[in-house]
Amino acid sequence: MKHTLLLATACVLLAIFAFMPAKRNLVGHWTITSPNGGTANIEFKDDGTFVTVIPAEQFTVGGQYSLKDDILSVTDTSCGNGYWSKYQATFFTDDSVYSAVIEDSCAGRRSAVDKATMVRMKM
Repeated sequence: MKHTLLLATACVLLAIFAFMPAKRNLVGHWTITSPNGGTANIEFKDDGTFVTVIPAEQFTVGGQYSLKDDILSVTDTSCGNGYWSKYQATFFTDDSVYSAVIEDSCAGRRSAVDKATMVRMKM
């Protein structure tokens, strides 16, 4: 009886942990492709900052980000530090993310990030 109870408890715990979503992580180098076909490279750093390079425009922008419960919040120098936007981050895999705007009135950032796909670069 004691072994059966222990086995049943272990099975319940395994079932609970099996269905818990993994904590998502953006740290690393990514390529982002916007719906208009434009591409950029973005590096998310573990200190909550990021740097984006848009090669076609020879443009670099930096800022801060946070990811909580698949909500990506971003503020950057092109739209004004301290002005935060929000995007729903839908992870296809740990290395592929789709973003959809929740709140962002900065037209430039919105056109680059809304309905965009990010793919982690293998270094």
